[in-house]
Amino acid sequence: MRNLVLVIFISLLSINSLFAQKREHTRVMPKLSRSYVLPLKHNKTDSLYHTRPQFKYIYLRHKNQHIDDPHVRYALDNLKKERMKYYELYKAINTLSDYAENEHIKYMLNYVRNYFETVQAKEEAIRQIQDRIKRDSIDFYKEHPEDSIQCDKLLNQDLKTLLSFMNQDVNYQWLKEKSRDSVQITLLSASNRPKNLWLNTGKTQYYRFMAENFIGDTIGTWVKVMPRGNQLKFFLDENVYQYQKYSEPKEIVKECLLKAPDSMYFVLSEMNIGNISQRRWMYYSDVTFSFGQGFISSNWASGGENSLSILSDLKYFATYKKSNTTWENSIRYRLGALKSGSEDLSKNEDKLELQSKLGIKAFKHWNYATQFDMNTVLFKTKNNPNKEVVAAFLTPGNFTLSLGLDYKPKNNISLYLSPIAGQWVYMRDTNLVAPSRYGLETGKKFKSDAGAKIELKNQHELFKFLKIDNHLIIFSSYYEQPEKLTLDWRLTLNFKINYFMQTSVYANAVYNQNDSKKIQLKQTLNLGVYFRF
Repeated sequence: MRNLVLVIFISLLSINSLFAQKREHTRVMPKLSRSYVLPLKHNKTDSLYHTRPQFKYIYLRHKNQHIDDPHVRYALDNLKKERMKYYELYKAINTLSDYAENEHIKYMLNYVRNYFETVQAKEEAIRQIQDRIKRDSIDFYKEHPEDSIQCDKLLNQDLKTLLSFMNQDVNYQWLKEKSRDSVQITLLSASNRPKNLWLNTGKTQYYRFMAENFIGDTIGTWVKVMPRGNQLKFFLDENVYQYQKYSEPKEIVKECLLKAPDSMYFVLSEMNIGNISQRRWMYYSDVTFSFGQGFISSNWASGGENSLSILSDLKYFATYKKSNTTWENSIRYRLGALKSGSEDLSKNEDKLELQSKLGIKAFKHWNYATQFDMNTVLFKTKNNPNKEVVAAFLTPGNFTLSLGLDYKPKNNISLYLSPIAGQWVYMRDTNLVAPSRYGLETGKKFKSDAGAKIELKNQHELFKFLKIDNHLIIFSSYYEQPEKLTLDWRLTLNFKINYFMQTSVYANAVYNQNDSKKIQLKQTLNLGVYFRF
């Protein structure tokens, strides 16, 4: 009978646990072990073991408990049960529900928020540990000077290990950089002078700002940016005062004000308006001195001679511009000498050139132009083998006067086309130089010709150290054969070494059947000093 009562009691306990009221919050509930039907033969110990309930405590956590608002939890449960008609709406609901039901986001953001609030404390702790390591190392060096080499190895190994971990930890470094994300603001004075400031940098910073009013008075201020909280503090410079523009001594001011009015001390002088004029003329000049030298000792097995060469190149330009009128004038003189071996110093370059061109704007890049050219030598020039005089001043003198169109798309390019050009050759001393050498008849000092002329000038700068100067003159006579052209081509390459020194290559090709039926060539390579003023 006693055993039957125990079985009924256990059954009632089981039924009561099945009909227990359901709770909506997290609670600890006992879990009952399964009931058994006792066999016919058993002892007292078996009966107590099988009839005693075994309690196992487990945590039953309901869904979405991390959401504080119960209405949101109820709405999520209903939306999960309903079947939506449209697929896009169903997909959108699932996307938002997944976010709302993800309780890890809340814990993660709480951790990041807490880290951002304590980032300054972490940085301060790192600085304190670094200072401590430094002080300990210095103290150890003072106490043990013989072990100064190993002081960094013996002390503060644990602190150094901790600092090394903080400096090498990827997560800490990433969070530190993200916590320093800042906001930039701009302070403007009355004159609109900007000053950029950064907020939320995680540390205290000072910025210098000059406050200015509309009349130009300024006063120095300092802006202190606080580590957190979007806070600024302004400080004025100490011991800085502004005075009035006119300051008067106290004693003198009182005496003067009794005798004279204030207007006597603030009388403005009369304003003189100057005449504004446009500069019409522009002048500049180029001067180049260059030399070349070669030395051979007396016992040089291959033989040879010493050599020395000098060359000067002088240029002067004067240009006049007024509205549509341009007048360009230039003078150039080249003089060079050469000494080889035991021979006397001889002239190898002597040329004087004058050019004047007057232009009036026609249309776009074209100008109506007239041009005058002249070239000759200044000193007597001798032929080296025979020592014969072949040229002198105005012997010969070449003159050209032409009329045509000048095309100038840029200042460094000029193409002059002249269908009407007159050319004259003048021999001042026919006794010193034979006129037939330059195509003149015996007993005459003049020779004239007419034809067409083309002249091209262009200058280009390459690679900031190479300057190319090209000058080409072509003249075709109307009276003589058309293929009988006169050509003069000059090419100069200037290699810039520094502001004063340059290396130049000068090449000159001349074709004139009155002088020679072959092309005449001249080339020089020099290292010299260059000036422009």
